[in-house]
Amino acid sequence: MMIKSIKSTSFFLMFTLGLSANAFSGNAELGEIYNLHFMSNGVVIVYTRGIRTNVPPCALNQPARFAVDGKSAGGKVQLSGLLTAYSLGQKVRFIGANNCNAYSDTETANYIVVNQK
Repeated sequence: MMIKSIKSTSFFLMFTLGLSANAFSGNAELGEIYNLHFMSNGVVIVYTRGIRTNVPPCALNQPARFAVDGKSAGGKVQLSGLLTAYSLGQKVRFIGANNCNAYSDTETANYIVVNQK
């Protein structure tokens, strides 16, 4: 019984921490993506027409864009999805990482949702 309680508590804490991290990260509602910039350091800057909320201080001067680190395994997956969405004209929703680690004045994308047609 004690093990079940610990597992339930652990799951609840992980779920709550996951929600709280995303609650403070910037995001952009579903919107068109445009102006993809492929930087020499492997970062791709993507502009969105989605309404932004919770923009972190480091990205206040560039609130309409997100950065994807094309050098990392996860960034390559995100970039693949973004290029597919862009070529098909699908709208995209961004959830930010609440930091500008990939590019100093642009919020790093944490995860990306491509709208289904």
